[in-house]
Amino acid sequence: MIQRIFKCAVVALLVLFMSVYTAKAQDARANTSNNNGWLMYFGNHKFTNRLGLHAEVQLRRYEFLSDDQQLLLRTGLDYYLKDNSRFTIGYAFVETHPYGEFAVANAFPEHRIWEQYTTSQTIGKVKLAHRYRLEQRLIGNAATGEFSNGRYENRFRYMAKATINLTKWEKPLFLAVYDEIFINFGKDVGYNIFDQNRLYGALGLTLSSSLKLEVGYLYQVVQQRSLQLNPSVRHRIENNHTLQLGVFHTLSFVNN
Repeated sequence: MIQRIFKCAVVALLVLFMSVYTAKAQDARANTSNNNGWLMYFGNHKFTNRLGLHAEVQLRRYEFLSDDQQLLLRTGLDYYLKDNSRFTIGYAFVETHPYGEFAVANAFPEHRIWEQYTTSQTIGKVKLAHRYRLEQRLIGNAATGEFSNGRYENRFRYMAKATINLTKWEKPLFLAVYDEIFINFGKDVGYNIFDQNRLYGALGLTLSSSLKLEVGYLYQVVQQRSLQLNPSVRHRIENNHTLQLGVFHTLSFVNN
């Protein structure tokens, strides 16, 4: 009961924040849109009753698959609880390339430390998952492409995902939908408190008890920085349309 109240409170606060943010965001904006393609691998591999390894690779491309957009490598240590939940702490390396109308001057690196809590529950035929993530981001200098003279930011992310089996086959098809909001905080954030929002829908196929595929569409609203534009234009908004192919792999080396 306490956990459910906590989840509802978080969602309500996020909705309230977005309402206030939208009402007050009267500054000049510049808008653009991009078409992207993301190829992704997610692995969670349990090697004891309590511990496991998270491994993740994402190759993000601009103009669907033709040009570089971003490379993301993420790993972490999972600690499993008994109630379909787990804590994770890990490290991520990100390299972002120039792309689109609001392109940075050079590709630049980013190092992240991250912590998260995930939990899931099943209500009838629907599996609901909640993910709460904190990130400590050391972001390189886009003007030079080097890590030196970069900046530090914190970011909070909340994702709610629903999965529904569509067939009763041995390898069933399923529908997956989620929404995730990103909020920046820290002294270097400036006007970019709202970072982005991701709305996603996909058709998935269960290949085995340890392997699933998802093919989906992601609508991503990103607020970029305005360093190269007129200072009066505080918000550069990307409305990105992304096709995604995700591979989800789980292994357990524990004898039950």
